[in-house]
Amino acid sequence: MIFDCKFCGGELDVTEGLSVIQCKYCRTSQTLSKTTDVGTQNIFKRANALRQRKEFDKAEAQYEKILEADDTEAEAYWGVILCKFGIEYVEDTSSGKRIPTCHRTSYDSIVADDYYKSALEYADDEQRPIYEAEAKAIDEIQKGILAISSQEKPYDVFICYKEQDSSGQRTKDSVIANDIYYQLKDEGFKVFYAAITLEDKLGSAYEPIIFAALNSSKVMLAIGTKPEYFNAVWVKNEWSRFLKMMSKDRNKMLIPCYMGMDAYDLPEEFAHLQAQDMGKIGFINDIVRGIKKVIKKESPKQATVVKETVVTSSQTAKAEPLLKRAFMFLEDGDFESADEYCEKVLDIEPENAKAYIGKLMVELKIRRQDSLAECAKPFDDKGNYQKALRFAKGEFKDTITGYIDQIYDRFERTYKEASGVMNNAKTEAEYSSAAKVFLSIKEYKDSEALAGKCNESIKELIYKKADHTMNSAKTESEYMEAAEIFKKVKAYKDSAVRARACHIAIMDITYKKAVSAMGKAKTEKEYEAAAKLFESIGKHKNAASQANKCRIAINDIIYNKALTLKKKAKKTDEYNEAARLFDSISGHRDAVVQANKCRSKKAKKEKRQACRKKFFKFLGGAFIIAIILGAIAVYNLNKKYENAVELMKLGNETEAMAVFKDIRLYRDSQKKISEYYYEKAMKMVENGEEDQAYSYFIEAGNYKDAEQKAGEIRIAKIRSRLENIEVGGYIKFGAYEQDNDKTNGKEDIEWQVLEVKDGKALVISRYALDFKKYNKKWFKDTTWEECSIRKWLNSDFVDAAFSDTEQALIPTVKVSTDENPNYSTESGKETEDKVFLLSVSEIQKYFSSNSERACEITKYALEKKSSYFFSYITSKDYQYWWLRSPGKANDYASYVKVNGDFSDLKGDSVGVKHFIRPVMWIDINALPEE
Repeated sequence: MIFDCKFCGGELDVTEGLSVIQCKYCRTSQTLSKTTDVGTQNIFKRANALRQRKEFDKAEAQYEKILEADDTEAEAYWGVILCKFGIEYVEDTSSGKRIPTCHRTSYDSIVADDYYKSALEYADDEQRPIYEAEAKAIDEIQKGILAISSQEKPYDVFICYKEQDSSGQRTKDSVIANDIYYQLKDEGFKVFYAAITLEDKLGSAYEPIIFAALNSSKVMLAIGTKPEYFNAVWVKNEWSRFLKMMSKDRNKMLIPCYMGMDAYDLPEEFAHLQAQDMGKIGFINDIVRGIKKVIKKESPKQATVVKETVVTSSQTAKAEPLLKRAFMFLEDGDFESADEYCEKVLDIEPENAKAYIGKLMVELKIRRQDSLAECAKPFDDKGNYQKALRFAKGEFKDTITGYIDQIYDRFERTYKEASGVMNNAKTEAEYSSAAKVFLSIKEYKDSEALAGKCNESIKELIYKKADHTMNSAKTESEYMEAAEIFKKVKAYKDSAVRARACHIAIMDITYKKAVSAMGKAKTEKEYEAAAKLFESIGKHKNAASQANKCRIAINDIIYNKALTLKKKAKKTDEYNEAARLFDSISGHRDAVVQANKCRSKKAKKEKRQACRKKFFKFLGGAFIIAIILGAIAVYNLNKKYENAVELMKLGNETEAMAVFKDIRLYRDSQKKISEYYYEKAMKMVENGEEDQAYSYFIEAGNYKDAEQKAGEIRIAKIRSRLENIEVGGYIKFGAYEQDNDKTNGKEDIEWQVLEVKDGKALVISRYALDFKKYNKKWFKDTTWEECSIRKWLNSDFVDAAFSDTEQALIPTVKVSTDENPNYSTESGKETEDKVFLLSVSEIQKYFSSNSERACEITKYALEKKSSYFFSYITSKDYQYWWLRSPGKANDYASYVKVNGDFSDLKGDSVGVKHFIRPVMWIDINALPEE
């Protein structure tokens, strides 16, 4: 496999299975994806190339694409991290090593990022230390950038533009940006403009300043005169970062500014923003007004000398009643009025410390001043407190600083108590208790870190408990208990792997039980129990194959039982039972042939019995006449037989067969018929005319292996139809009267495929096949479980539409009926059916429009409707068809209207007739092996 070096871009020739390698060009050790899929490898190459070109957003999208296909790919998680923090690896000229440079600083720590945690979770033992070392280095770089950026003064506006074109010349964008910079500066705004702001800075110092500017600026102007300038790497890097900040801070605003291009050519990320055309007159004035609305700045005023405010006793006298009113409002919880009166006090006496304390109480929603000491968090970082402290004097100053001291004293006591609990903790509950206390004072000292330490200790205790449970486990329940405990800390150490190992151990135990049960099995019930055990563990080892062997053994037992019964049978009931047993395993061996033989013997027996009865009935006075007539009949039969033989010799086979069929029971006429059709069918098979051969094998009856060959052709036809089954397509399966011409036999049923899963296909008839009542009785509360249409579908319809071979491919499934979402009606119990109707939720799931739901009706079904006295809209080909869900009342059922609409869900009375579109699953796996 060939990968590109993440650091220098050189080719890495990787042996399959390696997860860490050293680049022969830059000598840097690095992690690798272990994927063997060529498509995924190519996406990795694409993503790494984009990241090295610093197109971080595009690269991140490629890594995410990999994770959509495989969410356990550690290297893809790490790739997303490198893009999120804009990591570029540059060569250190002094050491020659490749070191990370951060182009996308964030206040979020890399080690707290979910993608980083996922990378560690799915990394192997060689990859994990490399990820941790690189993350530590990136985190240190981030801290350094944040430390520098914190020293920068805040900006109002950030101008984002492209400075140079591909030939190194200054762009038109940079000239416009320069003009805008000076106009905004004259308006009194603090503006970040790279050409001036960074002109005396080294390249390595850009990121802290850019990050500080992006973070503090309330407005960004993204300037461009060409679509490609907006999408230039560094321009997009700036505006895409600002957009992410906007998603968290609604006070920020990005204004796209364009000229000489169509607004529709702006990046699609700007679609929700109000863009400005720089070619319009008054553009800059509109921009200034917009910025002022966001920043709330007035136009700059000439500097004036402010004299020191001298507070007079009369001012204090005026302020005092207002201050009392403010604190009375605070006691009443009227914070808005309290704030208003504190402002009035400050209008009179700007340095009144108590007024600032009043405003602090409004901010903290506190009614009594002494309650400040009970605050959950210190407030010494609040502006109102700092002003109060600045202007407070004497005893009042001691009082308000005392509040802070009390809070920190309380924090210190809490901190010591929690530390004591943590240091002595031995159980999960004790560590959890300590963690909660630390989190209650998380701003104090290292409380948040200690809470994290407690949580890690809890995870370790849980992990050890799970490890002990797993190591001592012997039964499935014990392994399951261990797995559930590991899942509680699935991101800790190798818990996820250990949980999976527990599940594998459970399947191993089940597999052994199943093998043992299969080895001891002798009866159908015992083989069935073993098969279910194998099926419960899915694809584990060769469980599916073993389950199939159990099913074959069950079929063998039934086959042998049926064969024994057939041999011993003397009564028609015994032949019936043998045929039923053979039918139940129709795809096994020659069960279909044997079932037909049983029916044939039964028919012959019944015929003989009927003949005897007739014979004894007329035996009396008609005995002599019967003998004479019999002799004449035999003479005539013999004459016809000889004529048929002669016709065969002359090559008139069709005429001969007609005669033989007329005297089918005389001498060996039936045998000659069977021989003729059998030989005809065999020749057609040789010529590849299987469809025609099928009907001739049927005519040959039970001659030689004719029944078996007819069955094989039928199975082949079914297999060819089901081979390439796909959702949205149509297949032919079964037959039903449709053209209303019964002389030409039934027509193949076309089915629309709605869903395919696990080797089974859910299908619905393409056309409405019949016209019936939902239930035979009018105005009777009827659920799907009780309705007559369900009984008809699973008995009369199944027998009429499908052969024994086809019925063997239709599984019995569990069917539940949704409640009507618009009406309170009874949905009924879950049923087990072969054939059913769609429910309301299923019609919504499988059909997206009315036109898809509208259904054409067969001529046979329409003819049945035309004679129905209570029929609507008989002239149209598209009609109403039933659903199985209830309608507006318990004696109503839902249906789909003429135009495919079903939205009102009122339905119709169960005693009214509508059209039927049967639904069923076809089990493709149930086809006999070729």
